Amino acid sequence: MRTIPLCLISLTLFVSGAVAQTMYRWVDKDGKVHYSDQPPPKEIRKVDQPKLGVTSSIEISGQPFDVQQAAQNFPVMLYTTPECASECAAARDLLKHRGIPFREGSVVTTNDADIFKKTLGTDKLQFPALTVGKSKQIGFEEETWHGLLDTAGYPRGTATGAAGGQPTGR
Repeated sequence: MRTIPLCLISLTLFVSGAVAQTMYRWVDKDGKVHYSDQPPPKEIRKVDQPKLGVTSSIEISGQPFDVQQAAQNFPVMLYTTPECASECAAARDLLKHRGIPFREGSVVTTNDADIFKKTLGTDKLQFPALTVGKSKQIGFEEETWHGLLDTAGYPRGTATGAAGGQPTGR
């Protein structure tokens, strides 16, 4: 009888693995630019793996256990742009106040914008935007953002962890 719960736990850990995926960019023979999470056809010679200038990991050591678990299972990414001053600052402050470890990507170039659109599955360039694991929110709505973070298991309130609430990979 103990085998079933153990299998369920193992399956949950397997399914909740890393959400970060490699992004590929290439130009086909007709000059069309493609973005995909799948490698391009073998005949394509030049392939880029663009990034928004962020690191692939978030420092979570020193965080409370519940924050570490949430960060491992549902990493948080904040997307901003230099033109987004007050709303982006409010979004960043919300994450810092809650002690959420997060990465921040600044969308500056046309290439950044293309990656942003592909990653979030939108044609909108509205900022700030947030991903919590696979969940996405475009535009800052405080209660909606709290709801996403709550659902992912991030505790409310100010965290006391050493690395809490600081963007990494900026």
